[in-house]
Amino acid sequence: MSTSPHKDPAPLASAEMKAIYRRVALIRAAEQAIAKQLRAGKISFSFYPVTGQELAPSVLAQCLGRDDQMVTIYRGLADTLARGLPLRELLAECIGHSAGVCGGKGGGMGVARADLGLMMTTGIVGSSAPVGVGLALASQLQSSGKVVTVSFGDGATSIGAVHEAMLFASLWKLPIIFVCHNNGWAESTPLSDYSVLEKLAERADGYRMPGVTVSGRDPHALAAVFNEAIERARSGNGPTFVESMTYRLSGHYFADAGAYMNQEELADERARDPIEALRAQLLAEGRANEAELQALEAGVADEVARDIATVLETPVAPFTEADVVSDVYQDPGFQPISRTRPQSSALPAGPMRKATMRDAFNEALAIAMEQDERVIMLGEDIADPASGVVGISRGLSTRFGDRVRSTPIAEQGIFGACVGAGLAGLKPVGELLMMDFLPVAMDQMVNHAAKARYMTGGQMSVPMTMMTLVGAGNGAQHSQSTEAWLMHTPGLKVCYPSNPTDAKGLLLSAIFDPDPVVLIHSMLTLFGSSEMPEGEYRIPLGLAAIRREGSDVSIISYGPAVGDALKAAEALAGQGISAEVIDLRSLVPLDGQTILESVAKTGRAVIAHRATDFMGPAAEISALLYQELFGKLKAPIQRIAGAYAPVPKHGGLLGLHYKGADAIVKATQEIMK
Repeated sequence: MSTSPHKDPAPLASAEMKAIYRRVALIRAAEQAIAKQLRAGKISFSFYPVTGQELAPSVLAQCLGRDDQMVTIYRGLADTLARGLPLRELLAECIGHSAGVCGGKGGGMGVARADLGLMMTTGIVGSSAPVGVGLALASQLQSSGKVVTVSFGDGATSIGAVHEAMLFASLWKLPIIFVCHNNGWAESTPLSDYSVLEKLAERADGYRMPGVTVSGRDPHALAAVFNEAIERARSGNGPTFVESMTYRLSGHYFADAGAYMNQEELADERARDPIEALRAQLLAEGRANEAELQALEAGVADEVARDIATVLETPVAPFTEADVVSDVYQDPGFQPISRTRPQSSALPAGPMRKATMRDAFNEALAIAMEQDERVIMLGEDIADPASGVVGISRGLSTRFGDRVRSTPIAEQGIFGACVGAGLAGLKPVGELLMMDFLPVAMDQMVNHAAKARYMTGGQMSVPMTMMTLVGAGNGAQHSQSTEAWLMHTPGLKVCYPSNPTDAKGLLLSAIFDPDPVVLIHSMLTLFGSSEMPEGEYRIPLGLAAIRREGSDVSIISYGPAVGDALKAAEALAGQGISAEVIDLRSLVPLDGQTILESVAKTGRAVIAHRATDFMGPAAEISALLYQELFGKLKAPIQRIAGAYAPVPKHGGLLGLHYKGADAIVKATQEIMK
């Protein structure tokens, strides 16, 4: 299906041609002015020139509608300026100035402005493609008519995330255009050294997607290709892969002399400068006269000079310590360890029913989807009749249709799509079947979901939920408990229920939380049943529960370790030891007030979890207790946790990896002496 334009494209109108020329002239003038300031040492940032690649982004911007959306990468100067972002806002952001479009928090790799449809810029090569899929999915579900473009360089076509995104887009016929600016270089590696294809548009063949290779020097051909792709997307006929053939007339980054480039070839390409060629074409075709172009160029030069001067002359706003942590979460006062408990409404006083945690999750999802059509769910095998490996989503696709979608086995694609859908205003829930697969999805969760609000200076947020399961006895690659990885990521919230009642209430809170939340659950607790209130209720994140009151020792735990703690407390009671059991429920935010009040009362603490002991959550809780209650502790804090080893399959070894209730009892006996 890969093609090149096979017929002469309809010529652009003169007004369109001049508008395109103004864009390319602005981009070139801006780049030259930025380079001058960098050489003079007046500004400093990592700058990636776009010299020679200005035309395709300018034509694309001319073709797109006002409400269409774009995600791009760090070499995004042309994309953002062509779309209408003022140079002063862009440059200020690039140098980390408070006057930047994102308040200086994103830098050149984090430029975004929603009202211009600039939804994301990223420095992670290729990773924005799944995010574009999520934006396009939102457009499809909401019937908004928006078309999404994802721009990247030729090197990104080697990245798995791009291929996952292309698969999702083709499978679901999403309104998205993949725009590959093929400048011949993946950083400093030539195309011939990393690809067996001469035309990268042929990669589209594997996804039954139209793939078009077009000259990045020909405005008429570019416009014809882009307009056709936009019409295809807007009419519901799916995505297109457009390969714009161009040449990078500079090194990969500013100050890269390009010694690895063929200098004769480079000189020839510079002699064929596409901007000079477009100018000559305007004159030759009678689209403009010399006086018009000189006036246009003078206006561009004045605009660039004015914007550069504005940035250099505008003092940076004084920052405070509060500014460092603002825009991480919606709540500007958010702390990972909370010192004030959130208010919680009482559980419904109505009927109760016997339910498993699987039932609880299913009911919470149904309530949320019934209440808010923005709630969607993505995951492997989740649609009926499969309903997922553990059945959390059973019946939901029958009730809510395409809002519950089984996906390819492609975790970057799943959670990148959740990020994009969240940016577009949906409330996506993604299921990551096993927590062991978290590393595959980590890029989207850590670099995009967690950072979107911060890098955009609070403009955007990703209200998404990741549900993931910790296996039991399934060996080293299906039983890991790696919540500490997530807790170490500013921007994410993490909860871990131990029973059906909490599972339902925490999931509903997570879905409607304005920040990205990871809800972890365990195979050990998934099918055990207990009484659960019917109807809707929510349990706030950051609110621990005291499962058993006591006066001699505080046993602090979460998830399946809560059952071990309660079992140990019962055994200790028979020995005359009164143990208070705290179920954290939420790990970020952590209910510091409940922990401190309990341990201040008992003077002793045992912390139990199945995650690895070294650098596990218990380490942070121990640090909190030693810092706040150093003089009040009657004995050293004890930790009962998984061994510093992969989780074994053998039952005997598994019992030694995490020793459970017996170890909690033994540790408590030691500190009671």
